Amino acid sequence: MDLAENRFGKTWKHFLEVLKVDYNCSLADVCRDQHTTFGGMSSWMSRRGYSVKQAKADVVRDYYGGVEPSQPTTSSPSFTQIAPAMLSEEEFSLAGITITFNSGTTISVKRATPGGVIKMLRDYERKEGDPCIL
Repeated sequence: MDLAENRFGKTWKHFLEVLKVDYNCSLADVCRDQHTTFGGMSSWMSRRGYSVKQAKADVVRDYYGGVEPSQPTTSSPSFTQIAPAMLSEEEFSLAGITITFNSGTTISVKRATPGGVIKMLRDYERKEGDPCIL
């Protein structure tokens, strides 16, 4: 038995043991813990006809009395509030927007502040008398 075969076999056995305790664990997490590449593990499983779906079905049948455990409830986040960073209008900009006026005139704005775009629209409406569609 070569080293890779041994590594993947041990990882698979560990995954099956973890499933008995934590049905919602993922093979990717077990591979990470066992320092095994997930892609290599998937190929190894495929060559042997192993599947995570079947392994979970077997665990449900053998260890959970045929009843699939429910997903754990989501816990509250570890933070209480997120405060957005307030940027000045000079720091905040719009990029890559297109404005089409009712007359069919189209303007592409590469980068501008929101206030700059609003001022440009007001100036255009005053000059042309044509409202725009964003």
